[in-house]
Amino acid sequence: MTETRALTSVERIGFSSRLVRVFHAPRSTFESVADGGSFPDWAAPVALVVLFWAAHNLAVMPIVFPETTPELDQMATQARDVWRSHGWFSLPLVSSFSNLAIVSLVLLGVSRWVLRAEITLRQTLAVKASASLVAIPQWILLTLTAGTGLTTASPLIFTPGVLLADPSATLPGRILLSLNVFDLWQAVVIGIGLSVLTGQASKRTVSIIISLWVAWAVFGALAPASAPPPLPTP
Repeated sequence: MTETRALTSVERIGFSSRLVRVFHAPRSTFESVADGGSFPDWAAPVALVVLFWAAHNLAVMPIVFPETTPELDQMATQARDVWRSHGWFSLPLVSSFSNLAIVSLVLLGVSRWVLRAEITLRQTLAVKASASLVAIPQWILLTLTAGTGLTTASPLIFTPGVLLADPSATLPGRILLSLNVFDLWQAVVIGIGLSVLTGQASKRTVSIIISLWVAWAVFGALAPASAPPPLPTP
């Protein structure tokens, strides 16, 4: 199996620099945490994503759920009340950390069984957590443009499916709705991280991660009833 290479002192950059470099020099970030780092190295990036996501939810709440709303059925009313009470924060918290755990386990399996590299769960946690930071610009853009009429409150605006009249009506449309450009960016960053951990060419690792991402989008489109509904649009 491929062993991860040793780090030099030059590659050990500061914590804040690692966070910033994810956006423009991800390889240097992953070289710095290739040993898996410490608990803050994977918990802090995800916590930042949770905070920006929750801040977005708070900002758009008056638009998505205005104080004076038309008459809603019982289920919609309950969903609104839960969202106003704690859903705006609990959804980002639970979703982000559960996604971190699941994707890290998948990356561990891919690394060991496909790439034949001996790495640890702590290392894949560091890769996934760092890569998740690319979701922050998405929440910032949605927050800044919410209510302007240019976008909706949903990340679906960043998918090619938004160009279709009724994308949820067809399988290709539902697949396109799953292909968020920020998720693609994150897949590329994760692929670069796996390249650093496994010593494989980044072209190969990025291709594998993007293939898995597309396969997951297709799987989700085949079972639309099991997928959670998007946030209401203003």
